[in-house]
Amino acid sequence: LSVNSCGAPSCPQLETRSRGMDPKKTLGGPAKGAPATELRKRTASPDLRPRSASGAANSKEAEKVQKACAEMAQQRVLTRTVQGFLLLGTRMVQQSMRNALSPLLVFMSKELNISTSQKGTLLSAIAFGYFFTQVPGGALADKLGAKNVMTVSLALSAMCCLAVPSSVDAMGMPGLWAVMAVMGAVQGPLFPTSTVYLSKWMPKKVEGGTDEKAWGTSMLDIGISVGALIVIPLANSLAGALGWRLAYQLIGGMSLAFVGLWMILAAEEPRRCFYISRAELEFLDATVPKPQSKAKVVDGESSGAGSVDSVGWTGLPLAVATHSGLWAVFIAHIAFNYGAYYLTNWSPTYYAEVLKVSPADAKYHLMMPHITNLASKSLNPLLVKLVERLGFDVLAARRIFTTTGFLLAAACLLPVYQLSGLNPWISTVLFSAANAFFGLAPSGFKANYLDITEKYVGVISGYGNTLGTVASWVGPQLVAKLLANFGSWDLVLASVAVSNCLAALIYARYSVVTPIEQLVLAKDAPFLKVKAHKEG
Repeated sequence: LSVNSCGAPSCPQLETRSRGMDPKKTLGGPAKGAPATELRKRTASPDLRPRSASGAANSKEAEKVQKACAEMAQQRVLTRTVQGFLLLGTRMVQQSMRNALSPLLVFMSKELNISTSQKGTLLSAIAFGYFFTQVPGGALADKLGAKNVMTVSLALSAMCCLAVPSSVDAMGMPGLWAVMAVMGAVQGPLFPTSTVYLSKWMPKKVEGGTDEKAWGTSMLDIGISVGALIVIPLANSLAGALGWRLAYQLIGGMSLAFVGLWMILAAEEPRRCFYISRAELEFLDATVPKPQSKAKVVDGESSGAGSVDSVGWTGLPLAVATHSGLWAVFIAHIAFNYGAYYLTNWSPTYYAEVLKVSPADAKYHLMMPHITNLASKSLNPLLVKLVERLGFDVLAARRIFTTTGFLLAAACLLPVYQLSGLNPWISTVLFSAANAFFGLAPSGFKANYLDITEKYVGVISGYGNTLGTVASWVGPQLVAKLLANFGSWDLVLASVAVSNCLAALIYARYSVVTPIEQLVLAKDAPFLKVKAHKEG
């Protein structure tokens, strides 16, 4: 059973059994006495075996999990699949509330006489709020639980939508900006906490199984695309029929309704889920990494300052924070946001000023990159399975999706301006292809966030998303300066392509899939100048 009825990865042991393989060996690792190098080849991690078992030698535990998998085969929908779709819903609702301002500003401007500069200030307010809360939000998720933080964030964000009309009536533009900034601040924790939540539900990749972490991160990104596609026609229709005030309040009300559904069905971890089957609980208990204490004793002595246990004000040990495997992910995230948000922010200007397409016609062109991006993200699970069947391990798969996405997106963007004299649909095809290749990210560096740490998931995700937010804020200003000083769209597109290529090279060289705290403890590589940990 390779895929369940919802398209999510299913039980790996059943897949191996259907091929005539021994599920005990698949789950527990190589047979007793097998060389350590073989273990690394088969797991792409120092130890992907269940923590409650000691390998094939513990046949009783392996048989227990095999029995659980047999029982899971009777389930039409796995509980972790439900959790994945709930996370998709959180991102969809978040993106809908965030992006509602863009279409509704058209209606608000007619009544409130909002200038172009004021529109720019309002549209940047949410990003301003994001900047300050992503790292604290990730740390709170590690301490208070991801579900609790996400519930509060979604509920407060919905209340901000409900408050928009009264804030505008009472304080005008300053009131609207303040509500948008607060909405950004309360939404900021949703990015890192989603990663923390996912880490408690997605099992490790074992031989013969599918990469469920890649599937989970794909669901998160699909939610973003679906939310962006839904809210524009929905907000326009509501505002046209009922006015922008009621449109905002209805969007807020629908978001609150989803929060109620989330509170009922979402569970912080498998053991707290009231509707999970015993079989799936046993399987996840054996294959999902357990939370580790951040105060660890090695060889009977506490490790010294600067070690993996010495956590400073940053929330990360220095050896972890400076590890090249971590920065390979961070740099990829920065380049991704710069390129992806270029397409979102500057495409309307490009179509109007360069391609001379009217706004009425441009909307069809502007929709296509979002559609291809969504299609690419939806195909990610099938592409992951294809890569696995070709024999690539987890590390190789992460690198393939990341580098392929970046390099092919760069290749699509470079010739766009040179072809601007042709039919505008030529540019649209290239923009759409580039955005489709950006859609490979969920199975690449974004899934890598779940690989590189087991102790600091929230904090690391918070830092990564904060750096990405900086790129989203700096990028448009950099593009504006390039256009103002050089007047060259070729240079702008080249800057996106160069950042993509550099990020691809760094990721291909330094990325890892072993938790970095384990690499530091095992001294697999020195920090600051670290050689990529070669696996598989």
